[in-house]
Amino acid sequence: MKLSSKILYSVIIALFLSFAVNADSTDYDNELDSIERSLQTDINIAIDKIDTILSSELSLTPQQHSRLYGLISAKYIYLGDFAKADEVLNKALSFNPRGELLTNIYLFKITANIGLSNYQEAFSLLEKNLARIDNYQDPRIKIQSYSRLMNVYLELGAYDEILRIAQLSLNLNQGKDPKYQCYLMLYHAVAHLKLTHFDQAETLFKDTQLYCKDNGFPLIEIMSIKGHGNVLFDKGLYAEAEPFYLVALERYQKFKFEVEINEIQSYLSVIYFHLDDFQQAEMFAQLVNALPNKPSNMQVKKRVNEVLSLIAGKRGQFDKAYQFQVVASALDKQLLDEQKVKENAYQMARFDSVEKNRENTSLIQDHELLMKQKDLFMKEKSSSVMFSTLLVGLSVGLLLLLIAAWLQRNQFMKQAQRDGLTGILNRRAGQEIAENQFVQTQTLDEPFSVLLLDLDLFKHINDQYGHATGDWVLKKVTNMISDMLNPTDIFTRMGGEEFAIFMPKQTECVATEFAEYVRNAVANINTRFSGHEFTVTVSIGVSSVGKDDLSLDPLIHRADMALYHAKAIGRNCVACYTDELK
Repeated sequence: MKLSSKILYSVIIALFLSFAVNADSTDYDNELDSIERSLQTDINIAIDKIDTILSSELSLTPQQHSRLYGLISAKYIYLGDFAKADEVLNKALSFNPRGELLTNIYLFKITANIGLSNYQEAFSLLEKNLARIDNYQDPRIKIQSYSRLMNVYLELGAYDEILRIAQLSLNLNQGKDPKYQCYLMLYHAVAHLKLTHFDQAETLFKDTQLYCKDNGFPLIEIMSIKGHGNVLFDKGLYAEAEPFYLVALERYQKFKFEVEINEIQSYLSVIYFHLDDFQQAEMFAQLVNALPNKPSNMQVKKRVNEVLSLIAGKRGQFDKAYQFQVVASALDKQLLDEQKVKENAYQMARFDSVEKNRENTSLIQDHELLMKQKDLFMKEKSSSVMFSTLLVGLSVGLLLLLIAAWLQRNQFMKQAQRDGLTGILNRRAGQEIAENQFVQTQTLDEPFSVLLLDLDLFKHINDQYGHATGDWVLKKVTNMISDMLNPTDIFTRMGGEEFAIFMPKQTECVATEFAEYVRNAVANINTRFSGHEFTVTVSIGVSSVGKDDLSLDPLIHRADMALYHAKAIGRNCVACYTDELK
């Protein structure tokens, strides 16, 4: 189990409290300030104050109107009603907000659209807003935009980028604004947790909790308490994690923060299952399972259906266990599809924006060049020097823009090729690269070998120790094998716990020897750092190119047959393909 990306919907709530004051009436500004403070402490009081100020709506200035509707949308975000939040934000935009207030409203529209799975619109808005950052001297606006960018990276699983931007933003803020210092400290802690830097994450969550408490930001304080619980949860310390979740749950109830409440209840269902309190586990699981089937609930419903399946299995109710597992598997597939949609939408938005900027810049430059050429004939010879300098500058600027677009394109293409959990090549990208290498080796009549690896009894690790431990094993194994590979080897996650290593220019003998080296290294992994003591082993099938092979498919098929044989003869071994396996 990992910290859910729903923290995206958590941090933005606190960011709603950063609306700029740009109104003429001091009294109403004070009332809006009071609503902001109430949103940080008690949503019921905030709602009452909103109703009061709405009764005097005609007295508000346009900027106060925008600010009011921005605050109203915070209420709907708390309740997970992203459609209503987006509708209210559109109303806020109708009053033509300015400056920081306008930037905030667009940032919150990004969040609402992500909540609605309108990723293309969300990422287009993000790109437009990021393009405006350099137009502002106020570092707070830059920090807000960087915060939204970190939310997007959290959705895409780009945790190294979150860590980099969090550190950049902390350096930019330098503790000057306690509010943003609080947010950025939380992101910093989340990035370390996602990267499984548990000790650092635990310390950072503690520091964030104390800092936010001392500076009067209770919502981020609660998020830090929950984050501390997630660290312990991911380490498998369920009894230690329980009190953190219970405290966070009780305090979130005051905010009616549905998204966070649902997620904590799903974690508690897992905790009580591991603590053998099946009644409590089932109670929390059923609360979550009764939620509507909407995108923001898919992850938590998948989690509790897995718990309900395990509970039914423990009770011998195997039909029920199977039904719950079918639901969990279907939700898991939806989540994977959703992740692909997000990544594709983000890349498309980025590429479209770069292309539009390039076209607009080109048109402006063409117009300027024509005007300069016209003026050239009407000025003295000395003015030609100035024009030439300007022309060179424009050319250099265009070149830099094209280089930047090319680098961005390569960056996102690289992200699309990587497996989100392990960071190695995904199946599509890995096989495509390997196929190209295979064609080259065939042209030169060189050897080519394939290793198919499958972690033994991996489902038992997930079932007995939890998915967080399973994820730890997958990352540990891939990191270790990556360090053992040659630069020409192609390491790919084929799916689940199955991997492939494509080895251009390597004979079957060399590949078999390497496979045995990998098998031995995996068997000697120290799992203590996962929080549990258990053994990890791997079965490996090996095949090499034959004279009749015209593509990679026959090699992969033979390696799969060899892998199946390795499993059949007892696992934790290496098997090479032979004609007897046909």
